[in-house]
Amino acid sequence: MLGLNTQEVAQVLGANLFTDAPQPIRRVVMDSRAVVPGDLFVALVGARTDGHEHLRQAFEKGAVAALVQPDHGERPTGFACLVVPDTLKALGALARFHIGRLQAPVIGITGSVGKTTAKDFLFQLLGGAAENAFAAPASYNSEVGLPLAILGAPLDTKTLVLEFGINAPGEMEILLGIARPRYVWMTAIGASHLEGLGGVETVAFEKAKLAEAAPENGRIWIDEVVAEAMQEHRLIWQAHLEVRDPLMEEGLKVQSRTPGNWVFEHPRFGALHMKLHAEHEIASALTAARIASFFGVPDNVLQKRLTQLVPPQGRMTVIHRDGVTILDDAYNANPLSMHAALDVFKSWPHAQRRIAVLGSMKELGASSEVLHREVGHWVSEAQVDLLIGVGSGGAWIAQGTADAVNCRVVDDAAAAAAILNQTLQEGDVLLLKASRAEALERILPMWKSKASSSLEAGS
Repeated sequence: MLGLNTQEVAQVLGANLFTDAPQPIRRVVMDSRAVVPGDLFVALVGARTDGHEHLRQAFEKGAVAALVQPDHGERPTGFACLVVPDTLKALGALARFHIGRLQAPVIGITGSVGKTTAKDFLFQLLGGAAENAFAAPASYNSEVGLPLAILGAPLDTKTLVLEFGINAPGEMEILLGIARPRYVWMTAIGASHLEGLGGVETVAFEKAKLAEAAPENGRIWIDEVVAEAMQEHRLIWQAHLEVRDPLMEEGLKVQSRTPGNWVFEHPRFGALHMKLHAEHEIASALTAARIASFFGVPDNVLQKRLTQLVPPQGRMTVIHRDGVTILDDAYNANPLSMHAALDVFKSWPHAQRRIAVLGSMKELGASSEVLHREVGHWVSEAQVDLLIGVGSGGAWIAQGTADAVNCRVVDDAAAAAAILNQTLQEGDVLLLKASRAEALERILPMWKSKASSSLEAGS
């Protein structure tokens, strides 16, 4: 429960409330399709849709009230409405009020890649909801997502883990106006959202603002690569800075680096057998363990939790179907994550053939073609037997292989699925990787199993 009623929210926001009696609010949502009885529906005005068009749906699904702007949409009779000049700013203000009620330290995570994995790993190592930790769901890290994540935190939250994601200069200040973390973890700095940010130097400058906001009694965790990228920015950081490469820990003895089977002896956490697949996942897990240790989780508890870590869905999720191993890394993509995924793909053991479905990496601006062609060069080094390039970015990737790889170029996920249904054989390893806009996850429901194919052939 949010712990507020409609009258109290109106007072916090200075909103005009049209209702007969205060109603308790269960949670805050901005998607009318997700409304359940007791919710406060926030009608946001977006570039492509206006939440005010869905007020009736929210009302009929049981929302107790709606946060609305004047002169927008038709309000259903009997629907309690809190009227504010700007619903997006009001959402942020409500989140700022709520975070002030929580007696919880705030850990802010940012980076060009790996934010959600880092957040999920830290949440698990802190003990999850059972230990009153709360983490932003999915990738709730924008001007809309961050306040919704905060408003989902129960009042008894002991540790709050949030993501801070930006697409353009000035956005980090907006997020910091909603929540200022005392503790900061920066995962990576590289080419991402260049369409809005322009270049990697601007990425570093804008991301550095999160660390700059951490107070003197706070703490910042980065590795040596990020430290190098942040060299000119970190001179003014006030919080204690810890620079450490977790895979270069003194006394760390790695016995196996096989995907899904990392075995090593850690100087603090003892014997570890981790079922993660990528080196960057292992590094993220060990950094998360160090942070969880800082927050008081005993080493023996961390040793057990490290062996049980589960990455978020769509981030190097391994699926076995009809004798084919699928590496579903289709949640998002930029050059850093493409390189990491291909690294895992190349080292995957016992692959009869390696087939990669790679699509466009969005928001790379003027550098887009060059960066996609560079991915093609990595593909040619990754022992890929067949590349299916999806969309314009996929075409550039194929061109970047310089004919060193067998390539097919298609328009969308459906066309890629059609090729796969005719091509895949037992023993193949398949990689799916692209930005969200390509929706490569749609390939999996389009999968035509060998069993159904046999039935159709005999009918």
